[in-house]
Amino acid sequence: MSTRREFLKSMSAALISAGTPFLFSDCAGALASFRTQVRDGVLTVPKSEIEPPENSTGILIVHASSMPGPIVVRRHADVGIVALLSICTHRGCEVRPMPHSLQCPCHGSEYDVEGNVIEGPAPKPLTRFPVQETADSIIIRV
Repeated sequence: MSTRREFLKSMSAALISAGTPFLFSDCAGALASFRTQVRDGVLTVPKSEIEPPENSTGILIVHASSMPGPIVVRRHADVGIVALLSICTHRGCEVRPMPHSLQCPCHGSEYDVEGNVIEGPAPKPLTRFPVQETADSIIIRV
């Protein structure tokens, strides 16, 4: 018997492999998604994918087949662009981006927008990747 999480993951994978554009939805609203490949340890994302009006939430879910999970990219007023692996450090569930945090639906861990643990049981912060901005791209070193 399949769990809800397994079902959602398989449906997302099917949509991605079929090339179907889609949005992730949660309490934060619809989240934009972008698919790319890791090339020489780098993910390159066009700035237009994260900046309004194209992306009303300012949050982008980046998928790359060689990564262990999606990367949550968001522009934050105080710290600039932050790129975090969306895998909870407690049990490996995929965290959900919220307006001011990231939450794990499995066991209740919560992280701030920089990936630091706000509430356990997560033992350590989310993996954070270095980000560089160019005139038209966001470069994420993975």
